[in-house]
Amino acid sequence: MPEPSDYSAEVAGELRRLGVDARLIGALAALRYRRTPRVTTDVDFLARSLDGLAEALRADGYEVRAELDEAGEPYALFVRGRGRRFDVLLAETEYQRTALDRATTDAITVEDVIIHKLLAWRSRDIDDITDILTTDPALDEGYIDHWAHEWDVADRWAEVRRTRA
Repeated sequence: MPEPSDYSAEVAGELRRLGVDARLIGALAALRYRRTPRVTTDVDFLARSLDGLAEALRADGYEVRAELDEAGEPYALFVRGRGRRFDVLLAETEYQRTALDRATTDAITVEDVIIHKLLAWRSRDIDDITDILTTDPALDEGYIDHWAHEWDVADRWAEVRRTRA
């Protein structure tokens, strides 16, 4: 099976072809900003809309499992097939839509990677943040501070920021 980094650009192109505005999130997005590489087993995208996407991906030969909200609408698609494995998550919050708006490449910005990692807060997410900070990136810390407070994770941001000092 090919590595996720080998096919993520192809999947992004397929999503664009299907009319889906999506950007890389998760480990592959973090790898854009990390000093040292790390292993990941899947590709995660954040999308503005999932309307019709499951059906289109199935027509392209993928197996798709959808997680549905209370109204029966999909908020996450777990896609497998053709030697690929990727997830597409719906941008449901103001913050997630802002992250998509700020993206200037096929991945969310370094600040938004950090915010996503602050929210997830697993050991690998903490490692992603601390490794990113070792690259001494020019960060919009006010933006991160704002969303860290909004999501009540400012203490986490303060904790990892101390490693930068």
